[in-house]
Amino acid sequence: LHSFPTRRSSDLFLLLCAGSAQASNLGVWGQVYPIAEQSMTQLIRDRLTAMQTDGKMASLQKAIQTRVKAHALRPTPVSGLTTTTAPKIRTFDPTVTLHRTIRDAMGRVLVKKGTRVNPLTLIPYHETLLFFNADDPHQLTWAKQTFPTVREPKMILVKGNIRKTTQALNHRIYFDQRGTLTHRFGLTHIPCVITRTGDDLTITEINYHTLLPAPSQG
Repeated sequence: LHSFPTRRSSDLFLLLCAGSAQASNLGVWGQVYPIAEQSMTQLIRDRLTAMQTDGKMASLQKAIQTRVKAHALRPTPVSGLTTTTAPKIRTFDPTVTLHRTIRDAMGRVLVKKGTRVNPLTLIPYHETLLFFNADDPHQLTWAKQTFPTVREPKMILVKGNIRKTTQALNHRIYFDQRGTLTHRFGLTHIPCVITRTGDDLTITEINYHTLLPAPSQG
């Protein structure tokens, strides 16, 4: 999710729904202060030099790379989600208050800061969002059977391995990092489906009992 002019309308819609239009400059992580204690700085430098000399630095770098790769394939799961056998259907109003002005590629103002905006009134949007846990084989099977039957499916993982899920479904997979969309939509149960109904969204929970194989007769 980057500049508005080149963004697909579906990604722009999700950005607005997630409240990312409120985000500040993520390139600055906090106030930077000068190091007062130079001896501590020198101690760190000496330690790093020693690690490079005895080969520990290479080992540490490899361990870090392994952890980063593993996290990229399996991000931190979204917490607080459960399955349900008493599913509900509800309506969600995606209106947000913009905390910064949105401009087009020429710098012209599209929407001013402080404006309350329903993205569905501005952006062509017809995708179907499917939220599921790929570590649950029943949910994975549900996703595989469901996405070919809906309009413009967007598969959103809340738990699981992105690469393995992509291979299993042969479809592009997204991951709800830090549960941004889950919290924005107020999701509590998965799997669930989100579709557009007029200028609102309809959130449909799936009865987990229907995902389970029928008991054998005999």
